[in-house]
Amino acid sequence: MSSHSFFHYSFIHSLKRMAVFACFWGLLSQNQGWGFGILFILLATWCTYKTDLHFPSLRWQHLPGFMLFFLQRLVAGGIDVAIRTLSKTPAISPAWAVYEFRSASAEVCLTLSAIVGLLPGTLAAKAEKNVMRVHVLDAGHDWRTDIEQLETRLIKLLTTPSLQNREQV
Repeated sequence: MSSHSFFHYSFIHSLKRMAVFACFWGLLSQNQGWGFGILFILLATWCTYKTDLHFPSLRWQHLPGFMLFFLQRLVAGGIDVAIRTLSKTPAISPAWAVYEFRSASAEVCLTLSAIVGLLPGTLAAKAEKNVMRVHVLDAGHDWRTDIEQLETRLIKLLTTPSLQNREQV
């Protein structure tokens, strides 16, 4: 790759990253504080460039199903916490559990460990190699099925079709 085409490639990818970070900033800041936001966007873009981080490729056709599932589980988690909080004797049986990743994709495993805490009664404490240590609020609840369903949807969303076929259980 020539230096001109490498620069063009890097520049285009940097612009894409800036656009993504700008969208995040706009959403998280309620479209305010752009003076600081521009500094954040530039710093985040520079960090991803210097550390050679890449955004995972999304399979856009699976995004609506993932979002619908995730929002449904997010609402169910909020309701579950509200019921447990308002109950005179909350039904909890906290425990530590181990979840074995089914995916070989680092993007899927990292994303799963980052968002599993938004599912009802679960919180990822540590992810390493092929397992994730999870704190569950109620060991009697079927938390494993929720995590498996989330991982399956992440596999569909974040992996290429050839890798996805190898990771099906």
